[in-house]
Amino acid sequence: MKIISNNPKVNETIDQCPIIFIDGNYGDVLYETKKLVINEHYVLLTHPLSGSIKPNETFYKSIIITTTKQSQIDLESLEIIEQAIAVYEKFIKDRATPNWLDSVLEDFATIDLDLMESTLQRIHFSPELRFN
Repeated sequence: MKIISNNPKVNETIDQCPIIFIDGNYGDVLYETKKLVINEHYVLLTHPLSGSIKPNETFYKSIIITTTKQSQIDLESLEIIEQAIAVYEKFIKDRATPNWLDSVLEDFATIDLDLMESTLQRIHFSPELRFN
């Protein structure tokens, strides 16, 4: 499995699996994830809109994907990521993400890191993931 993230705290802290670090915003993480679902036939392991935080209410996003290539595009993963992108674009169009203070960005990074750490703890026991 891999994590796709724009969160420096995730990039610096998590060492259980490889991280594709995106130097960009929330949307850039979604677009990169879609590209990997299409081009590499990877499958989503976490929902791109997890955490009950609206896309325009945070800057950081981390998504876990498989690294076991499927023989074809996983249509469920593609549909989920496309829907997440549509939600992201709607929220950004309706109300753009503000220029957050560094202290607020720090809080968002901590929340996203906590979500990733707890998710990794929960899925650690999956046989499919343990041997990748």
